[in-house]
Amino acid sequence: MFAWWHNIESVAGFNGWMQVLAMIGAALTTVSVLLLWAQGNRLGRHVGDREAAARNKIKAVEKAAEQIRKELLATQQNQDIVEQKRRLAEMDAGALRKEMEQIRKRYADAEGALKNRIDELKDINTTRGRAGTTQPVAPPVKKEMLDSQQRKMLVKLLSGGPKGDLDIISVLGNPASYAMANELKALFEDQGWAASEIIQSAFSHPPQGLVLTIHSKATAPSYAKFLQRTLTTAGLPVSAQVSAKYPEWSMSMIVGEPD
Repeated sequence: MFAWWHNIESVAGFNGWMQVLAMIGAALTTVSVLLLWAQGNRLGRHVGDREAAARNKIKAVEKAAEQIRKELLATQQNQDIVEQKRRLAEMDAGALRKEMEQIRKRYADAEGALKNRIDELKDINTTRGRAGTTQPVAPPVKKEMLDSQQRKMLVKLLSGGPKGDLDIISVLGNPASYAMANELKALFEDQGWAASEIIQSAFSHPPQGLVLTIHSKATAPSYAKFLQRTLTTAGLPVSAQVSAKYPEWSMSMIVGEPD
């Protein structure tokens, strides 16, 4: 009887120890679970922080890349602008050189024509000197050669038209031609034209009326046709002449003998 009871107490004691061990195991398991949970939370926060830092770095890199792209684009645009300016400068320089060559050619032609004119005048003076006669410069005639209607018409037409340079030539030894030339010179200058001093020239066959002369049609001044129409409209006898002895891009008006 006591042996059986002793066995029961032994079993009860063993069972108690087992329960204690089970409780300790459960406690340890709970602690382990809590530790694992805490470790998981820390790991999750660490991973989240690293992801956030990585996203910030990616944004910073993308922003830097965008800035670099904009700078490269601006640099390329500046290079394109510089290249375009260089090309335009080369084109302008080429056009300027071409224009300078044309100006040199015109100047050479004008200088040659002037030299020929001087030689002609020298020949005339030499011939007259050998003949023992001198031709005095004809003094201007006080009487006006233009009537009032012609003068008013010329002033009206010239005031609203283009302006330019004009060489005025009179017939040597003809007072009426010289007076008319002076009168026209004063009228043109009043309307803004640049008229030369009266050139007195000798002619084997003096012209009648007014003669507008140019070097060639290709080198005629832009105002040539306007001047011819103006003089014709004012009722003055006008004719045109093309002669290579006159400078290019210039216009001369020969005031011939009155009709």
